[in-house]
Formats: sequence, C-alpha cells, structure tokens
Amino acid sequence: MARAMYHVKRQFQGDEPETLSSSTRKYDAEKYLNRLFKEFKKIKGTTVYWEAEGYFKVEKVLFGIITTEYWIEKY
Repeated sequence: MARAMYHVKRQFQGDEPETLSSSTRKYDAEKYLNRLFKEFKKIKGTTVYWEAEGYFKVEKVLFGIITTEYWIEKY
C-alpha cells in the first residue's frame, strides 16, 4: 500500500496552483506551512490570517489588494 503524499500549494489571484513542498509525513507539511505563516507575519504591509486548519491567506496592498492562498493537499 502506497503512503499518502502531502503537498503544500500556493495560488496567486487567478493563476494555477503550484506545489511548494511535498512530503509523505503530515507533520513535515504542517511544519513548512506554519513556517511560511510566521515569515509572512514579519513582513510589513501584509495581512496574514488562517481561513481553516491547513489553509491561510496573505494579502498585500500595492496598487490594490493582492491575495495569495496557501494550503495542504493530501493525495
């Protein structure tokens, strides 16, 4: 029986999702996602918030609001 794969993905507004990280362990995927969240919290001019467990959004204000979504998918 094959192990499940956990993929950390990112999607800009209207673009196709891209995979940032893959792991066979859920712990590693969650750790990577939490590290991303903490790094975005440090950047001025960004709003970072959790939508659900394993899913957060980053909003930047440049010439409008730019939203990027990050989440974990299981295959």
